[in-house]
Amino acid sequence: MARQTLVQRLLEQATNYPGGGYPTRVHILVGALSNISPSALQGQFGLAAAGSVLEGVELVFHVVGDPQSPDALAVRVVDVDRVRDAS
Repeated sequence: MARQTLVQRLLEQATNYPGGGYPTRVHILVGALSNISPSALQGQFGLAAAGSVLEGVELVFHVVGDPQSPDALAVRVVDVDRVRDAS
């Protein structure tokens, strides 16, 4: 999968993740065999999120190092931390 398409999918997953409030942190699982590095995702995600509700969110990567894991090929959003609107 092309990196740009992958990042767009991650943005959609994070935007549509259940919960109310404003996203502050997005947790992304990255499998050992996914052929993508967290640093590459970090830069692409930041550019793609510009101007959206996800602009400036912190990315937290959970790397699956075991190539035998069922998640070895995975790249997906696993959680979104949010802060409630104070108003």
